[in-house]
Amino acid sequence: MAHTAGTKKLGSWFPTASVAKAAPVEGKCTILLFYHYCRPELEKDAKQRLIAFLQDTTGRLQLGGRLRVANEGINSTMSGTADAVREFADALTNWAAKAGKGPFLNPTPDYKYIDDLPPDRAFKDLKILPVNELVFYGVDEKHAPLVNGGTHLDPKDYHQKMKENDTVIIDVRNHYEAEIGRFDGQEKEGGAKYIDPKMRKSTDFKQWLAKDETKAELKGKQVLMYCTGGVRCERASALLNTEMGKDLGGIFQLQGGIEKYLQEFPEGGHWQGKNYVFDKREAFGVGNLAGVGGVVEGGKKKKEKAGKGLSEGVLGKCCVCACEWDRYIGKKKCYTCGVPVLMCSACCTLKPDKTPGKELTVRCPLCVQQNITVPAADVQLTDNGVGVSISKKTKSDGGRNRTNGKEGEGKSAPSVCKWGGGHAVDKKKTRAVKTFGKKCKLGDECTRSACYFTHPKDAKAKANEHSKRPHDSGSAAEVTKKRNVDTTVEKGSNIDILSKVMLSAKERKSVSQPHGDKEQKISKKTKISKKL
Repeated sequence: MAHTAGTKKLGSWFPTASVAKAAPVEGKCTILLFYHYCRPELEKDAKQRLIAFLQDTTGRLQLGGRLRVANEGINSTMSGTADAVREFADALTNWAAKAGKGPFLNPTPDYKYIDDLPPDRAFKDLKILPVNELVFYGVDEKHAPLVNGGTHLDPKDYHQKMKENDTVIIDVRNHYEAEIGRFDGQEKEGGAKYIDPKMRKSTDFKQWLAKDETKAELKGKQVLMYCTGGVRCERASALLNTEMGKDLGGIFQLQGGIEKYLQEFPEGGHWQGKNYVFDKREAFGVGNLAGVGGVVEGGKKKKEKAGKGLSEGVLGKCCVCACEWDRYIGKKKCYTCGVPVLMCSACCTLKPDKTPGKELTVRCPLCVQQNITVPAADVQLTDNGVGVSISKKTKSDGGRNRTNGKEGEGKSAPSVCKWGGGHAVDKKKTRAVKTFGKKCKLGDECTRSACYFTHPKDAKAKANEHSKRPHDSGSAAEVTKKRNVDTTVEKGSNIDILSKVMLSAKERKSVSQPHGDKEQKISKKTKISKKL
């Protein structure tokens, strides 16, 4: 039975995203990767027809994944059974050929299948995301036409090209991806020089390319480019060719990306480390195409101790203790720019990102190298996180660094990964309701500033506050004057946090009215919980 896809708002970034539950995969799972740029670009009605087709077909086949759809094309990572994802690919190709004016998926997309994966590598839902660009570079077709893109080389030819002299190889991925794996084996053998633009996000590529030192390093060289699956190289190579193609010895890109290369060279070739991916595999290396992510027995994530269970050739390090580590676990983010950071399981248990005074230990290598100290939470976004500036709030207190108390505005990251879409607010509300009244497992040792669970110290503080209150006597006005503020919603308590998250200002005002006896207070709290 087909699932039902409905329009659901995922914050201001994706106001018309289509989201639907996917069926659980029984047995082996297959992941399908593909992208395709349409030429000419899709008109608005053609784009809507494509979205409708995708909703209907993925629903019928019960597929999961992420599909980004723009006027310029489609970029997808999908999961399901081997038969289902192949049936989808055939259906898409056939539908496009019959779509009327201009079979826009011609030539056929380069479908990449990763078969025989554990069932927990499947996506739990299917999201179709209408976007302006398949990869957000902030560069359009007018300034970097795709016809000017680099020459596509299959993995075997690309492998040979990496051995040539006067050649450089540009990693078009983000730095946190390159931190755990990259093409630099050839450099040890006298081949292409590896270059990492050190990007936090794709929009940084344009700024990196505009630097004089970048142009000097590339001038006269053959330039090889690569990314995870190939899509990020398309616009990046076109921009490079537009900016300085006449000064280069040629531009080449890896057809199918790292995914195809490691299928062609299962022993690794010139690849070192793990390949970071944006699906349930998390990352995979030589001899482990299923990846290190996913879930295991009991529904718990795999636990690995620092220095144990890690394969040879680990390139990354824990951001806190600097031990060898190459897994992005716990959804840890750089305190000053917001990109994922590597933190070993031992350091994760210490929660340095939640401990006052320890936050600056949770920074990515770029922020450490660049001496970035201003928290990502204290910067204003000007262009999708590019060209950030310190917020007025931070400036108003003299630019005091919240973690070390030193004066001065400090230095903010040139770009940040900061999601301001708004859907996290809804998740926060749901979490507050689910945890209301439950005891925190950490007890009074909990240091989380916004913990929704209750703590023993909350009850003690509440009892002490109650004992200090004046007896309710006289008129309501007199009682209000004595108390100043009704403590039915205790400051710092579970209810206080809930009220801040869940209640409007008007509702909070109504809760703050004084009550004469204990029964009235209990009744009022009961009403709050029911309302939540």
